[in-house]
Amino acid sequence: MRLRILWVGRTKNTSIRALCTDYAGRLGHFLGCEIIETRDLARSRSLHGQALLSAEAEEIERYLPEGCRMIVLDAAGKQMSSPELARYLEDELTRGTRALTFVIGSPEGLDRRIRERARLRLSLGKMTWTHEMCRVLLLEQLYRAMCIIRNIPYHK
Repeated sequence: MRLRILWVGRTKNTSIRALCTDYAGRLGHFLGCEIIETRDLARSRSLHGQALLSAEAEEIERYLPEGCRMIVLDAAGKQMSSPELARYLEDELTRGTRALTFVIGSPEGLDRRIRERARLRLSLGKMTWTHEMCRVLLLEQLYRAMCIIRNIPYHK
């Protein structure tokens, strides 16, 4: 299975970028892992509110393969423990899923049409995280899930 992690904008914080690179590399030992950074339209255009979300949705859709299995990060989404996320990924592996695409929207969130296309809306918990921290948290949890699946002691 291949993981695609798509987020809006570049990771500017060098420490967070280094962590993202580290966890993506670790994930690459288990699965193909590709990170896609879309353009940050809030900076390149003078868009706000729903107009910004709609433009970002169009940009995100450019990178979504037809019929892809998509999981979006959403504060109102389902909260999972690390073992639950591991079971979810293992079920997808067993099912023969070729690729999963995880999408992290901009600090403004995700347009409704992207959220509605998602197979799963996933929450990182009730706390608020910076947009860039969400990137590293997701990658770390995906790596942790693969360690759980492979019975590697990292997760303990």
